[in-house]
Amino acid sequence: MNINNSATDLTVSIAKGIIGIAPVYGPLVAEIVGNLIPNQRIDRLTDFVRTLDAKLATLDKPTVEAKLKEPEFIDLLEDGFMAAARALSKERREQIAALFHNSFAKEDLAAAQAKKLLQILSELNDNEIILLQFYAKLASPDRDAYRDAHKDVIIGPRAYIRAPPEVLDQAALYDAMKAHLSRLELIKPHFSIPPGREPEFDNNTGMMKVSYWGITWLGRLLLRMIDLDDGMRKKE
Repeated sequence: MNINNSATDLTVSIAKGIIGIAPVYGPLVAEIVGNLIPNQRIDRLTDFVRTLDAKLATLDKPTVEAKLKEPEFIDLLEDGFMAAARALSKERREQIAALFHNSFAKEDLAAAQAKKLLQILSELNDNEIILLQFYAKLASPDRDAYRDAHKDVIIGPRAYIRAPPEVLDQAALYDAMKAHLSRLELIKPHFSIPPGREPEFDNNTGMMKVSYWGITWLGRLLLRMIDLDDGMRKKE
């Protein structure tokens, strides 16, 4: 008797049984879960499916059931289960579930496009999501309150001459977060050159000094798809 295989079969059976409790779509998605790699933190998957089930229950049932049977959306769900199994916080699992809910609700959003958004979301950590939300609140009346509530993340340390190593470490990590958001095209720099003056350059990068960072349309779309957009928009 192969103990590993028996444990695997038992885990899959438990997963199907727990996820099947979800009243609307649990039994259907449980069949998909059974084909995934087992032992993937079943408690997180269960929490994710319960959250997803509640969100999808607000949509047209025949439409959702039809999409859940499409190969492209099954592939998207598999990615979602993997992302949910790795998600350490309930908030991140809710974001993933919201992305699925909004993907199913938007008729003009293809599974491949939703898959791309899920991939981007999976690349971001919680602090980067907080920072992205801050950039989205450029014209929001609660921007200052949001910054104060998350000042440990948003107000990064400044590197200065003869700064201690721990300050330089934190400044480097903060700059890496902004660079990552920029590389994913979720934010972009804006430059301001006063009339009649030469542009200023950053001594550290050798590039033009950034006046401010603003969220891009893709960044706004991502926040909207995970229900974190406050509705404030700024012309890019």
